[in-house]
Amino acid sequence: MQFNRSLGPLRIGGDIRAVLAGVILFGLLVNLGFWQLGRAGEKTALESRWEARAAMPAVAPEALLPEAPSIETAGALADRQVRWQASFTANDYLLLDNRLHRGRVGYHVIALADSDSGLVPLNLGWLAGDPSRRTTPIPTLPEGSVVIEGRIYVPSGTPIMMQKPEPPARLPATVQTLYWDDWQRSLEALSGRTVFPFEVRIRPDSPHALVAEWAVVNQSPSQHIGYAVQWFAMAAVLFIIGLLRLTNLRSLLSGKRIDD
Repeated sequence: MQFNRSLGPLRIGGDIRAVLAGVILFGLLVNLGFWQLGRAGEKTALESRWEARAAMPAVAPEALLPEAPSIETAGALADRQVRWQASFTANDYLLLDNRLHRGRVGYHVIALADSDSGLVPLNLGWLAGDPSRRTTPIPTLPEGSVVIEGRIYVPSGTPIMMQKPEPPARLPATVQTLYWDDWQRSLEALSGRTVFPFEVRIRPDSPHALVAEWAVVNQSPSQHIGYAVQWFAMAAVLFIIGLLRLTNLRSLLSGKRIDD
């Protein structure tokens, strides 16, 4: 299916199917570029929020409980600094499986730390696992009453899982994610205590932290902008190639005119 058109000295012609394929590909490349710019904006907002919350004083988790239950107010709690006097029970913890650190397999240790209002899911950081997967590590939790400082972590969305995660039947337990359906109620049923509705990630410099390297964002805004430039550049190259292949513009620019 061919088409031919003339606009004065400019001639346009080619295969309609190839043109349609090129238009679709061009639109896809441009859309990917704008998507990367959008991601860059999101990462910039996350970094700004992190810095803004760092300027706010640390408070006890129970001081934030009135805000916590609704999804709408969860954003107001994200990255808030908390500080409280905590104590731990040896078996009250979860191991988040398949957590990598510098290429090594391990777990994140979620200890249910006691507070004045109940238990707080406290992520102590990464703990190395058995590469053969034959044994599960037993973390050493802080003893006595200790001061805990950290930030509230609010997940940006529901984790993608191959199958629906099931709540543990007992503590301690190994799970794939902390945020299964009704996870808070499940932990309250197991512990017999009220559970804070969000994870708290311990300060990396805390003497009670394991390997606690919390990235604010997994990719910087500049990386996303770089990807956007690449997609836009590919779209521009495709446009130029299509323009030169479908028209006699090259001849016109060189000062020549090819007649039929």
